[in-house]
Amino acid sequence: MANFIKKAVFNLMEQVISPSEIIEVRAWEPATLYEIDVHLPTTDFTKWNTIKRVKCKVADFEYRDYTPTLWNAEKKVCTLYVEAGHNGAGGRWAKNVKVGDELLLGVAHAAQLPANKGKVLGIADGSALGHFLSQKQLLNQEEYPTEVGVFLHDNYQIPSSLISNNPEFEFICEPDGSMIETLEKWCLSKDLSNYTSICIAGNTPMVTTIRKKLKAIPAVSAKIYAYGFWK
Repeated sequence: MANFIKKAVFNLMEQVISPSEIIEVRAWEPATLYEIDVHLPTTDFTKWNTIKRVKCKVADFEYRDYTPTLWNAEKKVCTLYVEAGHNGAGGRWAKNVKVGDELLLGVAHAAQLPANKGKVLGIADGSALGHFLSQKQLLNQEEYPTEVGVFLHDNYQIPSSLISNNPEFEFICEPDGSMIETLEKWCLSKDLSNYTSICIAGNTPMVTTIRKKLKAIPAVSAKIYAYGFWK
């Protein structure tokens, strides 16, 4: 009975999602983080005013959520960042996807943007890179100047174009380090009283732990936005 219900739910989902096409795939060495460019012919990017997610079909009866970013509204193309270091359906799909493959996906609201003007601090792991690049694209950086710390589990060769185009992002490669401790230390190195908004996204235990510690600091008056993606 459970399998019948699961199949019925997936059949319903496939009636409301749209076909798209993979047009380019780039792997960061050591090849566990992928940039996947997708053409979404029926999507109107000009109407986006919140951070979106796309629910992608990565295998039979398997869907994964990713944040589209770096989109070109005229060409109807966006980029998905997928960490494939874990042996899950999404990681296996990212490792094997090819240019020309069809991807079934649906676009949905994922997260609000910071409401109050002022400095924004972002705290992330690799799974939330797309989230913060999307947030940056949607925010006026003069009104919402942003700094983001991104913890990476591997010593990646980060594309030079990503670094040069996003100088407010600090990539922290610590293959043997504790993600929570490393991001907490990076966060506490800032004058937290200067920020109007603090956004935390990525691994759920990391998000929960750092949010709790920030709320206990008297100097923090910023509104805290927290989004857990995986456990």
